Amino acid sequence: MTRPKTIVVTIPGMIDEKDLLPLRECSDVNYCELQSISELDLATKCVGYDYLMLNMDVLPKIGSLKLTEAFYAQPAVRGLKTIALDMTGMDYFSPKAASAAGIQLQNIPHYSSQSVAESVLAEILLHSRQRHLAYVDEIKGEQVQARKGINLANRTAGIVGYGSIGSTVARLLTALGMNVLIWNRSKKPGLNFVSLEQLFDRSDVICIALKTVHNGAEANVGMIDAKYLDRCKGAIVVNLANESLVDTKAIAKTLSDGKVSAYSVEASSTLRDTLSSYSNVHFAPSNAWNSDESMQALRDTWVANVLSVISGKPQNIYRE
Repeated sequence: MTRPKTIVVTIPGMIDEKDLLPLRECSDVNYCELQSISELDLATKCVGYDYLMLNMDVLPKIGSLKLTEAFYAQPAVRGLKTIALDMTGMDYFSPKAASAAGIQLQNIPHYSSQSVAESVLAEILLHSRQRHLAYVDEIKGEQVQARKGINLANRTAGIVGYGSIGSTVARLLTALGMNVLIWNRSKKPGLNFVSLEQLFDRSDVICIALKTVHNGAEANVGMIDAKYLDRCKGAIVVNLANESLVDTKAIAKTLSDGKVSAYSVEASSTLRDTLSSYSNVHFAPSNAWNSDESMQALRDTWVANVLSVISGKPQNIYRE
């Protein structure tokens, strides 16, 4: 029986040889470490291989994509059965074109849920105690103020989106003694689900934990708008999901009038132009997912995905 062949294409330092050992036991593995490669050069490398393990960082963007229809149209990739990617979301990789070419995409769900949830908790604590503003005082050369904080115990937190991250945030906040309200498109039994209107009316802390959907019936870009934000009564809002989920003009207005007491979001140049004058906005670094534990979980699942296809029991096949 012919041994399957796997090509690994990645930037340096993404995965270790010890992580690949289980794969080498049942597949011929070609490890290609590169700083960058075009999608057409990548296609050429795939000739004769059954499986591609692809690190997304090695590909430059083409518009908003990393792999376009042009990649899947190349004769060189027709032998591929699956592409195992080191990401959760597959929008970068043209999943419809992959499916049309008969190539399965494998993703890595949930690998960073704990890290992101703990980062959300850090943002909540940052605003509830206002300790970061003492550091801002120092940077400005001003008298350091000892600002009054709030206790989170017995207050109410609203979680918008109850997937892997949202449910982990809910568990952490419950452990702090908070009362947790949940909004999700689909309800799950035994949980305190409320409408979005009720959540924004009643919550002292609001955490946005939605997957971003740009098109279709479930599109949610700009979903958190004035209709909801105007209901806040001094709430802390944390959005480490995606800046586009929250209407920028609406959040700016509610920060000005005190309906939102503080906001955390990963910054873009557009957001900085609009919100940088607000001392109660924290532009969070884009590292909420990044921890030793998350990266090891990613590597383990990345390899396990290929092994699952080789064994005939495929896991984490991406379906739209």
